[in-house]
Amino acid sequence: MKKIVLILLLLINLEAANKQILLLQSYNKGLKWSDDLSKGVEEVLINYKRYELTTQYMDSKKYHSKDYISALYNLFLQKYKYQQYDVVIVADNYAIDFVLKYKNKIFKNSKLVFCGLDKDLPGINVKKALKEHIPVVLENKQLNTNIEYISKILPNLKELYLINDLSLSSRLINKKFEESTNKINKKLNISLSLHGNLKKIENDLLKLPENSAILFGSLFIDEKGKYIPYYQVNDLINKSTVPVFSLTDSHLGKGVIGGKLSTGYEQGKEAAKLAIKFLEKKYIDFSKPVTADALWYFDYKVLKKYNLENIKLPDNATIINSPKSFFEKYNRIINIIFIIFPFILITLIIAIISIILKTKAQKKLEAQKKLSEAQLNNLESSIFWIDTNGKIKGCNSSFNKFVKRDSSQIISKDIDNIFLFLKKYISKEKIFNYEQFEFNYLKKDYLVKNKYVEDENRNLEAVTIITNITEKKQAEINKQFLIQQSKLTEIGETLSALIHQWKTPLVELSAVAHKMHYYNKKKRLNDKDIDDFYNIIMKQTVFMSETMDSFRGFIKASNKAISFDISLGISEILDILKDSLKYNNIQAEYINVLEKNIFIHGYPNEFKQVILNLINNAKDSILEKRKKEKSNIQGEIKIILTQIEESVKIKIVDDGLGFTNNIENKIFNPYFTTKNDGIGIGLYMAKLIIENKMNGIIKAYNNIVGAKFIITLPKGKENDENLNS
Repeated sequence: MKKIVLILLLLINLEAANKQILLLQSYNKGLKWSDDLSKGVEEVLINYKRYELTTQYMDSKKYHSKDYISALYNLFLQKYKYQQYDVVIVADNYAIDFVLKYKNKIFKNSKLVFCGLDKDLPGINVKKALKEHIPVVLENKQLNTNIEYISKILPNLKELYLINDLSLSSRLINKKFEESTNKINKKLNISLSLHGNLKKIENDLLKLPENSAILFGSLFIDEKGKYIPYYQVNDLINKSTVPVFSLTDSHLGKGVIGGKLSTGYEQGKEAAKLAIKFLEKKYIDFSKPVTADALWYFDYKVLKKYNLENIKLPDNATIINSPKSFFEKYNRIINIIFIIFPFILITLIIAIISIILKTKAQKKLEAQKKLSEAQLNNLESSIFWIDTNGKIKGCNSSFNKFVKRDSSQIISKDIDNIFLFLKKYISKEKIFNYEQFEFNYLKKDYLVKNKYVEDENRNLEAVTIITNITEKKQAEINKQFLIQQSKLTEIGETLSALIHQWKTPLVELSAVAHKMHYYNKKKRLNDKDIDDFYNIIMKQTVFMSETMDSFRGFIKASNKAISFDISLGISEILDILKDSLKYNNIQAEYINVLEKNIFIHGYPNEFKQVILNLINNAKDSILEKRKKEKSNIQGEIKIILTQIEESVKIKIVDDGLGFTNNIENKIFNPYFTTKNDGIGIGLYMAKLIIENKMNGIIKAYNNIVGAKFIITLPKGKENDENLNS
C-alpha cells in the first residue's frame, strides 16, 4: 500500500513539474509591444518554478501572405506534433485568427487564453470565445480620453493629426478613428492618416500649422503592405515640430509625450494570471472578458522639448526620464570632492583623536588598575598568584593578613617559605597538582581553589584563592538540623499512622489467641484449626513487618541523589497514611495519568517527606474546617501525577480551608505557621528539598474550595547506576 501511495505522489509531482505554457506572439521580438507583453507574462510566472514558458513569434508585421500562413501551419503542425502545451496564450489578432482556424489540428488538447484585442473592435466574436471557455483579455485604447486631454492641456489647439496604418489590428480600429472625428468639437480640425504612407505622413507633418498636435496609433505596415522598420518610425516622431501623443506605449521613451496608454505589459500580466488559473484548476469567470486598464504615462524630456513640463498631469501618472536632483546629477563629482578634499583633514583629526584616546586609555587603565586592586583588597578571600617556580608574583591585602606579612616580605619569595606554618596543608606541589582542596587550621575550615594560566612565554602560572568556609559549613549543618527537625515532626505523624495500621492486625491476633485458647480448653483444637490459625497469624505478622519496613525506609536519610520511580514513592506514602486518613473520614484519591513509569533524579526519602508533609497539612486543614463548620462531611485529598514534555507535575488538592489573607506567598518562609502548635519549618524544608536539592519548583495556590500545591520536577534517567529498586 505504501509503495502505491509513493508512486502516486511521484506521478503527481512529475505532472506538476511538466506543465508547459506556449506564448504565441503575432509580431516579432524587438517590437516593444511584444517585448512588454512577454515581460508581463514572465513576471507573473517567475514564482512558478514548475511551469515552463516557450515563446513563438509569427512575425506578422513583416510577413502576412496566404502562402506564409500556409507555411506556418505546416511548420507548427510538425513542430507541435509531439509537443503538447497545457495552456497557449495567444497575443493579438493575427495569432488569434490563426489559432481559431487551426486550433483543433494544432492545439487540440490545450487550454487557450486570448489577449491584445481592442475592447470596442476586437475582430472576433468574444461571446463565442467565452462560451467555448476561452478567456479573453481586451485592451482599452483611450482615443476619446486622449483627445480630450490633449485639448485640455493645449487650449489653443486648432488641428489634431491622427496616424494609424493598415495592419490587421490597425484596420479593426480605424473605424473608431473615423467615428471619433464626428463626435469631437467642430472647433478642432481632425485629419486622419490611416494608410501607412510614410512619405505622405512626413510631408503632412511639415505642413501642419501652429497650434497642432499629433495622436499616434500604430505605424508598422506601409500602403504596399511592407514592414516599416522601428527606427524609421522613431525618426519620424522625433522630427516632428509639434507635440506627439500616443495610444500605446510602443514608442514611449522614443519621442512621444505619452498619454493614457494601452500597454503590452498589462496584457501579458492578465493573460498569465488566467493561464495559472487553468493550470491550478481555479475558478474563471467566462461571463465577460477581462479588460486591462490603460495607464497614464509621460516622458519628461519630451514634455520639456515642447515646453509642456509645467502642465498639470493626472494624479496617478507615471513619469519617465524625470529630471535628476542636483546630488543625483553631480553625484560622481561630489563623491570625489568628499573623498579627496577632507582626506588630509581626516588624517589630522584621526591623529589628534588617537593621541587623545591613547591618553584617556592610559588614564583609564591606571584607574582600572587601582579599582581592580581596591576590589581585590576588599575581598575577604586570600588571593595570590605564583609562577611555575613557585615564586609569588602578587597578592591582595587579605593574604597579607592571613600570613601576617606585608607585600615587600612576600613578592618574589618562594611560596613554601611563606607557608612554613601551613606547609603540610598547602604547598607549591599541591597547588599545581590539585585544582581544589580543603584543610582545617586553628579550628577553621578553608577551601583552596587554583586556576592555571600561561604567561607570555607559555609558562604555567597559578592563581590561588583561599576562602574561609567555616560559617558556610556551619550553615549547612544548621540546614541539615532543620531537615532532621522537620523529619522528626513527620516521623511523629508517621508513627501515628503506623499505630492506626497496627490496630487492625493486633485486634486480629488477639482474637486468634482467644479462639485458640477456647478451642484447646474444649479439646476441639485439631490440625486444620492449627493450620488456619497459623496462616492468619503469619498474614498479620507479614503485614506488620512490611509496614515497619516502609516506616524504616522513610526515616532513613538519602545520602546521595539517585533515580527513583516517582509513582512508587507517592504510593508508599499513601500506604503509610491510608488508615490514618480513613480513621479521620478523609478519602485520598491517587490519579496517575502517566503512560509508563517515570523516574526522577533526587533524594527519594526526602521527596517522600515532602509528600507526607503536604498530605498531613491537607488533612489538618480539612479537620480544622470541620471544627469551624461543626460538621463531619467526608474530606477529600487528590494526588494527580502528570507529565508535561520533559517534566513531571504532582498536584495535591484538598477541600479544606485554603489560604486566607493572601498568605500563599508567605507559607514557604522559615518559621511561618498558621497552626497553634506548628513550628513553621515543614513547608520551608519542602521548598529547600524540591528547589535546592532536586532542581524543581513548588507553588501554592488557593483553589475554588481548599488549597492546591503543584510540584514540578525534571525527568531523570531510568538506567541510572543507582536506580532505586
